[in-house]
Amino acid sequence: MAFSMLLRTPGYTSRLYTQQMMKLATQASLQRSAVSVLPATANALKEMNTPILNSVRSFRTSPVRLSDEKPHDHSKLWVIEKGVAALMVPILPLGLLLPNKILDSVIAILICAHSFWGLEAIAIDYVRASVVGPILPKIALGLVYIISIATLGGLFYIISHDGGIANTIKQIWAIKSDRQKL
Repeated sequence: MAFSMLLRTPGYTSRLYTQQMMKLATQASLQRSAVSVLPATANALKEMNTPILNSVRSFRTSPVRLSDEKPHDHSKLWVIEKGVAALMVPILPLGLLLPNKILDSVIAILICAHSFWGLEAIAIDYVRASVVGPILPKIALGLVYIISIATLGGLFYIISHDGGIANTIKQIWAIKSDRQKL
């Protein structure tokens, strides 16, 4: 990434330098079109003198957005993700110490949001359309949504029809301690 940024930005950022490079680039393209009637060897020699500015300008590491919509600001989502992760640190022990439906609901939402963002990042990063085709990434994101909705629904079912998340965890720990006594 740093290499591509180096290629995109000119080494010398003076306005005069940029104007001179643009002048050279346009003169070279004009000379190429004017020389097209000359023999092929003369054309080949002229094409070898093309400035590097044109090739650097066309170099891209990501696809160009073709839509006119405003690009998304992912920095706010990153702050929210880190806030949710930091909020889980005090809420999880508090929910185990004071089991009730409100804290269990907050824990269920935080766990599902945190796992959704993690699974979504995995699906987007590793199931790319350029590698596996256009259909598989859509299926992977659909599975992430289904898993997240099913997880949230299951946790809310445990909260409303069973003892709650905290009491279920305590019951699991009690079973483990009973087995150790035998």
